[in-house]
Amino acid sequence: MTATTIFAVSTARGKAGIAVVRISGPETGAALRALKGNNRMPWPRFARPIHLKDPETGETLDEALVLWFPGPASVTGEDVAELHLHGGQAVVEGVLGCLGRIPGLRLA
Repeated sequence: MTATTIFAVSTARGKAGIAVVRISGPETGAALRALKGNNRMPWPRFARPIHLKDPETGETLDEALVLWFPGPASVTGEDVAELHLHGGQAVVEGVLGCLGRIPGLRLA
């Protein structure tokens, strides 16, 4: 069975200043590369501000803090990323929509 890469909002839904989206699984690195545009990958375990972009249109989705935890040195043993987004519903839904269109990813 092939491992699946999942993503989900890991903070409470509703009004908030920050929303954290976590991605976990073998396609996490590919998802980050798709969203980061021309930005460099963040160093492992260091927060890096990155302009997240829609992979299809190039439209900026948000300027987020991104953390990258390559496996096996992560809490799950798999590749994990956290996207610390502005908490507005449009931003969160835009990022989730883009993640859902990346092959190999599914909503948890």
